[in-house]
Amino acid sequence: MSAVIRHQAAPNPDGCRWCGYDNPHGWQYLPGKGGHQWEQPTNAQRLARMRARRAARTRKET
Repeated sequence: MSAVIRHQAAPNPDGCRWCGYDNPHGWQYLPGKGGHQWEQPTNAQRLARMRARRAARTRKET
């Protein structure tokens, strides 16, 4: 499975499971997923997003 990057920066850890947008985000469409409403991200997604945001902050500070 390949990664799809939809954001310049890591999305909010509690953003939508599929697109990363914050709740409420209404009805969104994604190729391959179709239309969807906000869904809770998995614990693995939350952890990955938190780590990516922390890494981005660390790169900015140096």
